[in-house]
Amino acid sequence: MEERQYWEPETETASRERMREIQTAKLKALVKRAYHDTAFYRRRLDEAGIKPDDIRTLEDVRKIPFTRYQEDFVATPVDEKLAIPRGSVERIISTSGTISGSPQLVMLSEGDLRTCSDLFLRQMVTHGIGKGDVVQPLMPLVFQEGVAPRLGFTMVPFSHVTMMTDNAIKLINNARPTALIAGPSQFLGVARRAQDMGIDMKQIGLRVAEFAGESWSNAYRRKMEKEWGIRFYDIYGATETGIVALECSQQAGMHCWEDTILVEIIDPETGKTLGPGELGEVVVTTLYREAMPLLRYRMGDVAAMLPYESCGCGRTFARISRIKGRTEHMVWVGQARVFPVDVEEVIHEAPELTGEYQILLRKPGEQEVLEVNTEYRQGTGGLPELAARLERALEAGTGARSKVNLVPSGKIPAGLQFKAQRLTKTYAE
Repeated sequence: MEERQYWEPETETASRERMREIQTAKLKALVKRAYHDTAFYRRRLDEAGIKPDDIRTLEDVRKIPFTRYQEDFVATPVDEKLAIPRGSVERIISTSGTISGSPQLVMLSEGDLRTCSDLFLRQMVTHGIGKGDVVQPLMPLVFQEGVAPRLGFTMVPFSHVTMMTDNAIKLINNARPTALIAGPSQFLGVARRAQDMGIDMKQIGLRVAEFAGESWSNAYRRKMEKEWGIRFYDIYGATETGIVALECSQQAGMHCWEDTILVEIIDPETGKTLGPGELGEVVVTTLYREAMPLLRYRMGDVAAMLPYESCGCGRTFARISRIKGRTEHMVWVGQARVFPVDVEEVIHEAPELTGEYQILLRKPGEQEVLEVNTEYRQGTGGLPELAARLERALEAGTGARSKVNLVPSGKIPAGLQFKAQRLTKTYAE
């Protein structure tokens, strides 16, 4: 494999001053385009008393109203969000519909697809993927054709056939990919199913796994990298936005693709922009999307902007923390604010456990206790002592009074779904 350091060195190593110039120019052009070419943003900006010429600096983005998923993106007809004629739409993709209840269409122009391709290749280079590699996605990508030859790797296509887990596993066994793109829970489910089929995925030559779609703990990553002997990287984005940020070889936060995405962290209650190190909701403005632009789009994910410092990989992009979770997945237990990933940090530190767990919600709103079901491995003894140890660790890590219920391996339905369902309501709604 021939490894290159950057895909677009001038952009990826640009000075902070140069990056601000790029972002400012793109933001001003974007607001003008969104105002003049979409009925939705013209209406929203007029209601807020904002004209395109009011946006002169990066800080002026804070004058723009937020775009919310349900109330704005889902509720607005496609044609009111579209900034190009229907006949100029090159591709239509859709969200999963997990939150809205139905898939939401996202339109892409030829230029959007070109940028997506370049960002995908930038992603590959960032993770050391290049000539001689075989890349297999276990999830649909915006594009597949024509990208791999530009960098020299081989792409295993994702199709309706490989959506079926057993078929995907057989393809993995035959294609012998060196890199997989998957969700954390999906990867674990596929590896377990492969073992049931008599296939050891650790023997296929895999060296890189890119995880997207859900948050996962540092403890899980440490355990997986030790067990598999490969690198696991975070990728962050959404269908509506494309790639927002991803980890580099340093695994010290995720670099924001600042030339294509403007990232803010806000207080989800007040909307105030937060400073470095403060945990809040991720908000993005898509500086490159031509067909369906987004201004100050609330992602619903929780992270922090990291204090700026140089990175060992040489990239000068700002970084955000790994995603803590989604705002709607936050559980209040007394005064403690708990995310599933906080529980996962404790679960994956215990070798007696399989890693599967559920957080039980006994009533709406604030819980009296953080109650967790988790599986123990076959042959594990001393269960009362183990449960007590886990409860102490959870209380130390989250500040919440905790109760742990140990169940035998296989009792928590892991499934093979892309995203794990960690919150279980036990009450009638």
